Amino acid sequence: MLVVAGEYPWPLNSGSRRRLSAVLTGLSGLGSVDLFSVVPAVRTEFDPPPPTSTVTQATHVGFDDRPPQGSERLRLWLGRAWPMQLPRRHHPELVRAFEEFLATGGEYDLVWFYGVRPWVFLGDLCPRPSVLDLDDLEDYKIAAFSRMPRHDRRGVTGIKRVIGWARAMGAQWLLRGEIARWRRLQRRASADNTLCVVCSELDARRARTTGLDPVEVVVNSYPQPNPPVGRSDVGAPPTLVFPGTLKYPPNAYGASWFVSEITPLLAQTVPDATLRIVGVSTPAVNALADPPRVVVVGPVGEIADELAQADAVVVPLHFGSGTRLKVLEAFAHRLPVVSTTLGAEGLGAEDEVHLLVADTAEAFALACQRVLTDRSLRLRLVDAAESLYRENFESALAAARVAEVARQVMESNEAAGD
Repeated sequence: MLVVAGEYPWPLNSGSRRRLSAVLTGLSGLGSVDLFSVVPAVRTEFDPPPPTSTVTQATHVGFDDRPPQGSERLRLWLGRAWPMQLPRRHHPELVRAFEEFLATGGEYDLVWFYGVRPWVFLGDLCPRPSVLDLDDLEDYKIAAFSRMPRHDRRGVTGIKRVIGWARAMGAQWLLRGEIARWRRLQRRASADNTLCVVCSELDARRARTTGLDPVEVVVNSYPQPNPPVGRSDVGAPPTLVFPGTLKYPPNAYGASWFVSEITPLLAQTVPDATLRIVGVSTPAVNALADPPRVVVVGPVGEIADELAQADAVVVPLHFGSGTRLKVLEAFAHRLPVVSTTLGAEGLGAEDEVHLLVADTAEAFALACQRVLTDRSLRLRLVDAAESLYRENFESALAAARVAEVARQVMESNEAAGD
């Protein structure tokens, strides 16, 4: 089997890499697996496959992931072709590297595309049967962003108000165009592949309404920690952690919202509460630092070290798609979670049962206060959340589901060939 991925999984320090790892593990249970990864050329962090990996050969090739600019951007827009978020479509050097890789791999019984971008680049060179793993639905991510409230412009008058209105209308028009582009691309990808895979039943329903069929679910997952690092009693100072790649716009916006809107409210009831923002950062996120109340940690070698000194995980997201690995990670480590509705969607987690859900700054601050001050609530939430994780989202379960989907696709292809 061949996995063509828009990600390289090692080091295993992000949600998308953990999902890819589960795919490789599941497919390896059926036979030999080769991995060809296409990654942005700016990436420099690559570890070799671990000794436990059963991947036969793995390689990564960098490409220019900058979106089109200038006349090319205008041409793509007027031609109503690919989404503007996609980098330039034609990469001769990438195609050459892939053809050389295929020449060493022989015949494949299945191709698994991890993400729509590698399919856009290399799908024409791959045989069927093929599976397209849509870890995110980009159209719904953009749609959620377009529904977010904009800045209050009351008090702005005259030409400034007109300009502001025109910019807002133009932005909405551009976003609607991008949504339509992604949906056309996803429908074409669905028609070109044997099967599409998404990470939740919620995303499966969404995908079907936009024309993707057939669609199956392979959940995101997290390996069972031994032991979980969560603690029952709140430390001093009480510590909240927001983990994630801060270059990802939903995470960056969530961090900014928490610091500007929630931190002042929480300080009124838990004055010594600390927020630690953990992950690859940006200058804008670094500027949020206000120690000791807000600490921007940056990337860490082992996230478990940060979780071990945390009293709760916060997920203040307002737009995005898929399911959040940071929530499953907290569930697995027995840490209470406070999340927005969107941050917890797709997991089957219930408010007041597995976590606390809040969508306004006032409600979010109150929920953080509760998990930092109510020990019985903390224990009740983490017990239920750990059970939900063990029953549905442990990595071995996801790998088994990958194997099941792959086997069905190959058997169906053999039957059709007969």
